[in-house]
Order: sequence, then C-alpha cells, then structure tokens
Amino acid sequence: MINIKNTASKKEIPAFVSSWTDGYFHKSAFDAPNKYPNKKVINFLSQFKKKERIKLYRGINKYNGENELITSWTYDKRIAESYIKDGGRVMEKDFSPEDVLFDTTILNSEQKKLLGYDYKVDDREVLITRGKRFLVFRRK
Repeated sequence: MINIKNTASKKEIPAFVSSWTDGYFHKSAFDAPNKYPNKKVINFLSQFKKKERIKLYRGINKYNGENELITSWTYDKRIAESYIKDGGRVMEKDFSPEDVLFDTTILNSEQKKLLGYDYKVDDREVLITRGKRFLVFRRK
C-alpha cells in the first residue's frame, strides 16, 4: 500500500488502485481503451469527490467521441476547448456526486503523482463512469 496524507486525514492508496489509475491516465492521453475498474477500485476512488453538484466540460474529438464507459471531464472550459480537433465540440453538463468516480482537484500534488496523474499541466480532471453503480446521462 502507498501511504498518502489527505488534508482531512491520513489515507492509504492500495497498489491495485494506483495501478488502475496510472494505467488510465497514461492510456487516456492517447485515447487508448483501458480496462474498466473492478468494484474494489470504484469503491476506493469514490471517496475522492465533492459532495455537491458540479458543472463540467468535455472536449469531444474524432478520437474520443465513442467512449462512454469512462470519460474525463474538466472544471475549465478552456481546457476542454484544447481537446477539440477537426470539427470537435465542447460538451457542458452538470453532475451529481453519484455520477463521479474520482475528482483529481481534491488531491494534493503528491497524491496526484502517486496515482499516476503526473501531467505537466493539470487538466483539473474528473472521471465520470457509466457502470452499474453510476448513471452519467440523466434525462431531465
């Protein structure tokens, strides 16, 4: 297990969690598919999210438009716009805490690094998933 400190309390990140997140962050940068996380990973990561509804943005391009199982969103519309290529578009959506798998903005830099979120530019990334436990696209 990897020990990390959260601002509220001491947290431990099991190797099976950091292994999945590291793989996700490094494969998603190339829009490569990643294995869906198991229930243990989902349960662990779900503690790292905000308790209120959040507004997020996603840049859709020809490489990532078909991915709906796990998607990366951001709090910053300009970051989403940076992912638009060849006629892409930016989606804006509100999510409840139940929709969120994992929110990188609540982690400190050491925690992000341990989870494989070691980009030079922080995309303020939030992972949304359409697993059995999560519903992403709610109809109003």
